[in-house]
Amino acid sequence: MSEKLIRNRQLCLDHAQEVLDAAKRVGVGDFPFIAYHLSLVALEEVGKASMIAAQLATGNKIENTWIDKSLEDHVRKLQWALWSPTKSIDPIEFKNAREYARKAHALRLDSLYVNAKAEVDDTPARELVSLEEAKQAFDMAVTRLDYERSRGTPDPEAHDTDDLLNWFLTTVDDPAQSRQLFSKSFIDRYHELGKDARDWITWAREEVLRREAEAQAFLDAELAKPSVSVDHAKPKWRTKITVYTPSHSLRKKVLNRWNSKMGSAQLLWEKKDQFTLQLTFRDNAQLSELASRSIHLSKLVVACLNIGSTGYFWFERAGFERQMFSDVRDLENKKRLKFDPQEGFWGDERAGALKDEHINYAIHCMMTFAPLAEADAAPIFRPYYDGLALMAKSDSFYSFESMARKAFIASLGAAFARYEGWDGKDESFSSCYNAAFTPIMAEQEHRDQMLRVLTGEGDPNESPLANLRSAKQMADLYLILVGQHNWSKILEQNEGTELRTK
Repeated sequence: MSEKLIRNRQLCLDHAQEVLDAAKRVGVGDFPFIAYHLSLVALEEVGKASMIAAQLATGNKIENTWIDKSLEDHVRKLQWALWSPTKSIDPIEFKNAREYARKAHALRLDSLYVNAKAEVDDTPARELVSLEEAKQAFDMAVTRLDYERSRGTPDPEAHDTDDLLNWFLTTVDDPAQSRQLFSKSFIDRYHELGKDARDWITWAREEVLRREAEAQAFLDAELAKPSVSVDHAKPKWRTKITVYTPSHSLRKKVLNRWNSKMGSAQLLWEKKDQFTLQLTFRDNAQLSELASRSIHLSKLVVACLNIGSTGYFWFERAGFERQMFSDVRDLENKKRLKFDPQEGFWGDERAGALKDEHINYAIHCMMTFAPLAEADAAPIFRPYYDGLALMAKSDSFYSFESMARKAFIASLGAAFARYEGWDGKDESFSSCYNAAFTPIMAEQEHRDQMLRVLTGEGDPNESPLANLRSAKQMADLYLILVGQHNWSKILEQNEGTELRTK
C-alpha cells in the first residue's frame, strides 16, 4: 500500500510540472485564461500529492472516506494545495485557503466555456480571467509544487501513529464540525496556546466531546418527555420493530455510532439490509401513551435515517423489491426463467454502505426535529411519511411514484415555509429554492436541472422513478442543511452558556 501511495504522489508532482511547462509555452501574458486553467490543474495535482503525504505520515491509518471524497472534489484539492495540516494548522491559513479555492474554482467554471445564452453586453468567457489572476495562479502553483517537492516523501515506516492528527483530519472533513473547529472561540484558544498545534488539537478534541455531551443531554431530555424528572425516571417499557433498507448495506460498527448517542433508540443489526429498532421508555410515561409514543418516535428515527443517508428505510420491504411472479417458464424449451419486470429503485446496485457521516447527519436531524411541537413538525413530516409509505406500496402492478414525488415536494415546501420564509406561492418558489441550494449546488445549470424535478410533472427527460428519487433526495439534502445549521446553533448556545458561567 505504501509503495503505491509513494508512486502515485510522485506521479501527481510530475504531472503538475508538465502542466506548468505547458502553461509556460502557451504564455501567461499571451493567453491568461488558458494559463489560469492549466495552473489550477497543477494546483489540484499538488493538492492530491499533499493528501497522499498526509496519509503516509499517519501510517495509512486514516479511513478512506475523507481522502476518497477529497480526490473527487476540485475545491478541496485546490485547498489542500495551499493548506495542509502536515505543514501548518493555522486556522487563518485554513480559512484563506478555502476562500481562495472556492473563488478560483468558480472563476474557472465561468471562464471555461462560452455561455450560449449570454447577453450581448456580457463579458466573453476568455476575458473573465485577468492577467493578474493568471499570474497569481501560475506563481502559486510553481511555489506550492516546489514546497511539496522540498518536503520529500514521508517515510511510512518512521511514522508515529498519531490519533490526534487522525481525529483532526476526520473533523476537518465534516462541514459542521469544521465550522466549529475554526470558529472564533476556537481560533482565540489557538492564539492563547501560543499557536502550538498539538496543544490546540488536544484541547479542541476535548472541547468538541464536551459540547457533544451537552447536546446529547439536551436530546435525551427531549426524547424522555413527558417528564417529571429525567434524572429520577427509570427504564420501564421497551418496544421493537424491524426496519428494512433496499438502498444501503448495514454494518454493526456504523449502527453502534448511532447507539452510542441515542440511548433510548437503539439500532440492532440483523442483516445487511435490516435492523431492529429498539425503543426504551422511562416510567414517567404512562402505558396508555406507549403505543402513540412508540409510533411517533419510530417514525421520526426512520425519517432521520432516510434524510441523513438520502436513501430509503421503512418498516416493510418495499414493493419494488418484492418478486412479483412466483414462476416464469419457457414452455418450448422447458426452462425456468429469472424474470423481474420491475426497475430497481437504485438500479442493480445499492447506494453503498451506510457510513458514519450518514449517522452524523441523522443525529443532527434528531436534535433539530425531535423538539418541534406537533403543529410545527406535521407540515414537514406528514407528507414525508406519506412519500415513504407510497414508495413501499409501489410495485409492478400499481405505481405510486408520481404521488410519492409530490409528497416529498410538499415536505420540502413546508420546510421552505418554516426555515426560508417561503410564502407558498408558485411564482416565488424558484427564488426560494435557489437561495436555499446555492451554498451546496453552486452551478446554476445543476440547480435548474433539479428544479425541473420539483415543478409540474417532473423532468420530462427522466423516468417517473428517477424523478421520485431526485425529489426525495432534494428534500433530504435541504433537511440535512437545516440539521447542520441547528447543530451549529446548539454548539454556539452551549459555548455562550459556558462563557456566562465563568
